[in-house]
Order: sequence, then C-alpha cells, then structure tokens
Amino acid sequence: MSAGTGSRWAYVGAGLGVVASVAANIAHALIPGQHHAGAVLGAAFWPLALVVALEILTRVDWPDSRRWDVLRWGGLLPVALVAAIVSYRHLSGLLAYWGEDPVTVAIGPLVVDGLMVLASGALLVEPSTRRSARRKPSTAAETAPAQQVTPEPVKPPAARQ
Repeated sequence: MSAGTGSRWAYVGAGLGVVASVAANIAHALIPGQHHAGAVLGAAFWPLALVVALEILTRVDWPDSRRWDVLRWGGLLPVALVAAIVSYRHLSGLLAYWGEDPVTVAIGPLVVDGLMVLASGALLVEPSTRRSARRKPSTAAETAPAQQVTPEPVKPPAARQ
C-alpha cells in the first residue's frame, strides 16, 4: 500500500458516512405528515457538524497539555454523541417508514455511525493526518548554536615531560 492510501480510504469512508447520514436525515425530514419543511434545513446540520469537529480535532496543531486534551475531547464528545443519536433515530425512522423489518430498523443505522467512527479513528492515527507527524521535530543541533572545536596542537614526545 502506498503512503497516504490509508488516509484516502479513511476520507472515502468518512465522506460516504456523511453523505449517507445527510441523505437519511433529509429523507426522514420529508416523510409526509411528520415534519415541516424547515426540518430539511436542520437535517443536514448534525453530520456536517461532526465532520467539522473531527477536522478541527485532527488538523489543528493543539498544544500538548492535559488542559488542551480536555478541551479537544470535551468539545468533540457532545458533538459526536448528539450527531450519532439524532442520525441513528432519523435513519431508523426512515427504515421503519420504508417497511424494513425490526432487526434492520434497529441495527441498520449502526453501519453509518460505525463507518464514521472507524474513518475518524483512522484519520487520527494515520501519519499523514496525525498532528504529531506534521510537527517538525526539533533536535539539539537545531536549538543550540554550533560551536567550533579547535584541536590542541600535538606535542612532540620529548616535550611531554
């Protein structure tokens, strides 16, 4: 596998998950008698908010400290949790409306959410998207000024006494 192929597949998976989630949310909002037209506008928000949050998480070069870790993950968790619950309910409701069997209604939406979780995790560990891999490591040679060392002259054996 060539370098970057993993991240490409992760982006394909995330994109497919987002498209499926947005489409299901909008289709659910269009079920006659259950929703008003304004629901269509809001239907796309949930998965798109998750994508933006994940891009912020993976693309921003966050400082390394516990405080920033709490902020990053504490901010992502409610976005991901709400997006997953709302999208699950929309897709589940849509599958029920289409007459799918109860098992498909219950577990079918997990495919979309599982794909998005897997793709997101892959983007977090893939070297081409991982923030630590994008940082240029500093070495002691780069931080300390170069010092020129001059060798001591070699004394002849008779002068060593």
